Amino acid sequence: MEPVRFVVVADSHIRLPDDGGAADYPSNALLADRNRRVVEWCNRLRPDFVVHLGDIVHPLPGTPGHEPAVALAAEIYAALDAPVHFVPGNHDIGDKPDSLVAAPAVADEHYRVFEAAWGAPHRSFDRGGCHVAIVDTPVLGSGLAREADQRSWLEADLAAAAAAGKRIFLCTHYPPFVLDPGEPEHYDNLAPGPRRWLVDLCRRHGVAAVLSGHVHNFGANRIDGTDYLMLPSTGFARPDYSELAAIGPEREGGRDAPARLGMFVVEADGSGHRVRPFRTYGLVSGEGPLPPETAADAGWEAPLGVTLRHGWATPRDLPTDGLDEFRRKRARDDAPLLALWEARIGRIRVPVGDVLDEAGRRRLRDLAAWGVRPTVVSAGVPDPPTLGAIESLAGVIERWELILPPGRLDRIPPSPVRLAVAPVVPVAGPLGHFVSHGFDPGGALPDLPCDDLTFRIPPDRPAADAIAAAAAAAARAGKGAVANVQTPRATEHACFDDDETVAARVAEAAAAARAHAEVAVYLDTFMDHDRGYYPRHGLIDRRGDPRPALYALVDASRA
Repeated sequence: MEPVRFVVVADSHIRLPDDGGAADYPSNALLADRNRRVVEWCNRLRPDFVVHLGDIVHPLPGTPGHEPAVALAAEIYAALDAPVHFVPGNHDIGDKPDSLVAAPAVADEHYRVFEAAWGAPHRSFDRGGCHVAIVDTPVLGSGLAREADQRSWLEADLAAAAAAGKRIFLCTHYPPFVLDPGEPEHYDNLAPGPRRWLVDLCRRHGVAAVLSGHVHNFGANRIDGTDYLMLPSTGFARPDYSELAAIGPEREGGRDAPARLGMFVVEADGSGHRVRPFRTYGLVSGEGPLPPETAADAGWEAPLGVTLRHGWATPRDLPTDGLDEFRRKRARDDAPLLALWEARIGRIRVPVGDVLDEAGRRRLRDLAAWGVRPTVVSAGVPDPPTLGAIESLAGVIERWELILPPGRLDRIPPSPVRLAVAPVVPVAGPLGHFVSHGFDPGGALPDLPCDDLTFRIPPDRPAADAIAAAAAAAARAGKGAVANVQTPRATEHACFDDDETVAARVAEAAAAARAHAEVAVYLDTFMDHDRGYYPRHGLIDRRGDPRPALYALVDASRA
C-alpha cells in the first residue's frame, strides 16, 4: 500500500487567555499559544492529514465562553497546511450519559456549533490504503436518534473497508476502556453496552488501531489484534493520573506537566503501522526546536536495549475526587513504554517474575506485537514455573538469560528459546552483600551448552573497549555475546545525578553497539533508581519523563 503519515492530536482545550481561568491554573493562559506551536510543528512535519480527537475547546457547550473559544480554535487550526478532521469530545457536544457526573450531557442542540465549525460528528475517509473512521463517542448510550444512525453507518462502513482490504483506524474521544474491556464504567471509559459493541466491531473487521483522547495521559492496550491507544493532551495533563508516578506531581498538582504533553505521528504502509510519540513540552508559538522533532525522521532505531528494573505492567488504583467522586478506577503507568517508543528502543530485559502469571505474559506479548524484543532473566536453577513461563513465551521472547551461582553452571536445562548464561559475581565491599552477574570480557570462559554468554561491563570500564572485547571473547568460544553496560553510580548511599556523565556513557555504549551489531547490548538502568542502594539517574525519571540521556541515545542512534 502507499505509505501514509498522519498526525494525531487531542484535548487542546483552547480557551481565551483572559477568560479568568488562569486564576485557578496559570497554564490556562498558555493553551492557545501551546496549540499554535502544535500547528507550527505539524506544518514542519508535513503529514498527509491531521486528526484532532476532541475537546477542541474547554468551555462547555451552552456556556457563554463556548462559541468564542470555538472561533479562536478555528483561527488557530486554519493555519494548518494539511487537511484536518475533528472528532467530537465531551467539551464540544456534552458528556456521555452518566447520572453520577454533573457535567451537561450530550444533546441535539449542542451539535449546531460543532457542525458549523468542524463538520459532521461521524464520517470516514480514505488515504492510500488507510481508512479512517471518525466516531462520535459522547452520543453512545444516549438514546438519541443520531446514535442509532451512527451505529448503522459504522457497521456498514467498517464492513466495506475491511472487504476492500483497507488498514482501518478508528478515531474516538472517549477510549472504550482504560485498562481492560471488562472494567466497570467510570468517567474515562464507555458504558459496558456501547463498549462491547465497539470492541466487537473492531474484532470482526480487523481494525488496526483505535486512537482516543480524553484521559490526557498515554496508555496502550492490545485486544484481538487491535491497538487501543490513548493520547496525551496538547494543553494540560489530567492531575488525577499523576497518581501513577512514584514521585510527587509537577506544577498545579500535576496539571502543568510539560513532558506529559504531546501528540502522535503515525506511519502506515504495507508492513503495518508505527506510532512515533512527539513531546511538545508545553512550549508556545516560536519556542523550540526540540529533540522530539526527530519523531518524524525515518531509518533509525536504537542499537541497544534497556533493563527494566522497575515495575512496568502493574495497574494502580486512582483516587479521583470530583470527576469520579464515588468510584475508584484502575490504570497502568505506560510512561516507560512511551519513552521506549520515543527512543525507538527495540530490546528490553525483564525479570522472570514479570511473566509468571498470565497477565504479565499477555503484556509481554503486547510489547512483542509492537516490535519490542524481550529478554527474560531468571536467577538460580530454574524451577517448573520458570520453565513453564519460558516455554509459553517461545516465539515471543528473543532470549532467556539464565544466571547461575558459582559452581552451578552444570545445571543448564534444555531451552525452547535462545539461551544466554551468566554467573553470579560477588561485588567487593566491606559487607559483601551485593552481587552482580556476567563473565569478564577479559577472563577465561567455560564451555557451556548455550547460545550466548552474558558479559558484565561495570560503570568504571569504558563501554567501547569492553564491548569489543566481549565480541571477540564470545567469537573465540563459538557463542553469541550479551553485554550489560552499567550506567554510572557512586556509593551505595550517594545518588549519582550527573546527567551529563550519564548521557555520555549512553552515547558511548550506543556507538559501540552500532560498531558491534553482533553483540546484544543493554543499558542498566533505564529509569532512575532514586532510593535504596546505589541511587542513580537513568534515561527517564520516576515519572517516566526523559532525562538528557534519553535524547543522547536518540542522537547517537541517528548519527
